[in-house]
Amino acid sequence: MRKIKLFTIGILSFLSFVFGCIYFLGCNGNRTAEDINFQKQLGTYCLDLDKTSLGDYDKHKTVFKSLQITFNKDGTFYLNMKVPFIYDSCGEWKAGGIGLEEWNYLYYKSNHNINTQFTTPWTKDSIFYLNSVTPQKGEKEIPVIYFKKILPGSR
Repeated sequence: MRKIKLFTIGILSFLSFVFGCIYFLGCNGNRTAEDINFQKQLGTYCLDLDKTSLGDYDKHKTVFKSLQITFNKDGTFYLNMKVPFIYDSCGEWKAGGIGLEEWNYLYYKSNHNINTQFTTPWTKDSIFYLNSVTPQKGEKEIPVIYFKKILPGSR
């Protein structure tokens, strides 16, 4: 019985320590992480057709291969063209912090209530992806859209 109590106290202490660290990092480290992620995301990216499956839009691959998205220092983004599989071509973006559930977000100019989550660039060649993208009304969705950096941020 005594061993069970000691084991339970040990487990609870360990879990308290782990959750305390997560809370501390989340509260005190997120601001810096958001700033770092913001700076890392700045720039212009082109659609990565090697990684993105266009599905029903594959027949228009030659048009979409020139799709670019630019993230500006003022927190705005824009696409160089309107495409049916992304809700809008401009708006604002917010960088997330650190942690398992932290994402960056696009907020579309035509409707701020619709947003898309996306990752920070994570590879040597600065690839990121848009996840669960809302398409324009009546259009088919592409679940994951990959982009690759072509120009560093300057605006």
